[in-house]
Amino acid sequence: MAYIALENMRFHAFHGVYEAERILGTTYSVDVYVQTAQNNAAAASDDLGSALNYESVYMVCRMEMEKPRNLIEAVTAGIFQRMKHQFESMTSLKIRIRKLNPPMGALVGASVYEDEETYLSSCPRCSRSFVNYKPGDCWARVPNLYSGTRETIEKQYGGKCLCDSCLKFFAG
Repeated sequence: MAYIALENMRFHAFHGVYEAERILGTTYSVDVYVQTAQNNAAAASDDLGSALNYESVYMVCRMEMEKPRNLIEAVTAGIFQRMKHQFESMTSLKIRIRKLNPPMGALVGASVYEDEETYLSSCPRCSRSFVNYKPGDCWARVPNLYSGTRETIEKQYGGKCLCDSCLKFFAG
């Protein structure tokens, strides 16, 4: 399993519940690990056009760090959302945010929040792997699927999402 990563990106941001954090700001370190279907293609072709753009990953993180929030958990959720919109082929994403020297009245190196999501699903009909960012909303990918057909498919496959090829087959 290969990852593309940006580690220890530094930002001075204004997240926190204390007024001083909102006014003075704090230094944060952000790590992002992305696994995509592009990794193998980029390695084989040695072509930048086939690779995940590091600058785009950095810009996503920077934009989210610039929005003041109470919790770094909310910042992390924002990065997840933007990454899903920016990159269509992520199979997993891991984000770690460290608030360096948090104001706790004690010497603490960092408070850390880390989360990871996996987006690779297996189609219950054909067993092919596919990227699925919204497991509960896979039916929206094929809007012309007849509602009766959708109900039958949901029952037959236990509510699990089907790949685009199988959904298109049923949509006709």
